[in-house]
Amino acid sequence: MTIKGEIGILTIASKEGGGVYQYTLSLLEVAKVLSDKYKFVQIRSQNFPKILNKDIVIRGRYSYIEKLSGLLQVLTGIRTRRTYLGINPQTLDNISLIISPVITLIPYHFGKPYIVTIHDFQQEYYPEFFTLKERIIRKIVYKTGIFANLVVAESQYVKQDIIKFLKVEEDKIKVLPSPPPNYLRDIKLSIDRLNEVKMKYNLPQKYIFYPAQFWYHKNHLRLLESLKYIAEKYRENVYLILVGSKKNNYENVMKKIAELGLTNQVKYLGYVPDEDIPYLYKLSTALVMPTLFESVSLPIWEAFYLGVPVVSSNVCALPEQVGNAGLIFDPLNIEDMAEKIYIVWKDEKLRSELVNRGYERVKDLTIENYAKQWELIIEEVLRSVKTKV
Repeated sequence: MTIKGEIGILTIASKEGGGVYQYTLSLLEVAKVLSDKYKFVQIRSQNFPKILNKDIVIRGRYSYIEKLSGLLQVLTGIRTRRTYLGINPQTLDNISLIISPVITLIPYHFGKPYIVTIHDFQQEYYPEFFTLKERIIRKIVYKTGIFANLVVAESQYVKQDIIKFLKVEEDKIKVLPSPPPNYLRDIKLSIDRLNEVKMKYNLPQKYIFYPAQFWYHKNHLRLLESLKYIAEKYRENVYLILVGSKKNNYENVMKKIAELGLTNQVKYLGYVPDEDIPYLYKLSTALVMPTLFESVSLPIWEAFYLGVPVVSSNVCALPEQVGNAGLIFDPLNIEDMAEKIYIVWKDEKLRSELVNRGYERVKDLTIENYAKQWELIIEEVLRSVKTKV
């Protein structure tokens, strides 16, 4: 189906937001693949880089009036054509559909048909990780899934949560895993650069790698406890490299490292440029993912692509994602976590087997296949919108 209007892709995620930013980059790659069939426009916040040829820049924050008006619209279901985020409604007249890779009511306020990706419902499982204000805001913003023309989830697990918590009809939800963005997926690693990165960060010969923001649910503290357990039981130091922005649990993690006497085993690298990340993966002995809550883990896909063994928690959709290509553990059980990490740390043959299985898991997770599936989703929504009109 060809359309006269444009398809807007909402790009407002920040790098500090973790996987949603990378997810947005992959969606922009889809736009480039499908550019011969559709006209895409990037609706972006001022801090998000311009990637598509055409863009519309919006403010990053609502004004007080916009917040109040938006709340009334959500509560009453009555939408008004008014200026939002510095954008006059007429600016969007040529847009037929908006795709939002983030959970936001912006497309609803713009009064356009839209597709939204919902990544998880962590607030429903771990409300203690959020303030009362954050929980109220999430309760309102997540209504975007109710109003959307179609909702995308990256796993069957999240699809069931969308049905459970939002009562969205099953046929309005599509499950579509996203591949890592192009800069990591297609990189050609060089031996010289591997040595440079190893020297730059003074990396140990062997280490496990955990790239994650310091949010509470990332479970850094139990991971540290598991390293202490290994050291005491097996008399062996497992080294850990951490990267990620200093979120709300950062100080607690640093204190725990000192308290457990792990200062010489654990190294936090701070900000790491994107171009160094693939080398930190490749130089590692394994990726560890001890998270308490994760819909789909982008680092796991990245590890599979780069030939890195995976040791992961068994929460949410992670067993669905990992399959037989990694070892899984109970993230609340320090001994279980420690034993699985130690097995992969010591068993070179197992690591080789897991790498091969990881390659199998992602061999069809290409941007071309991803774009074909997005094309089907776009066509379905456009047909439904045209029928209603």
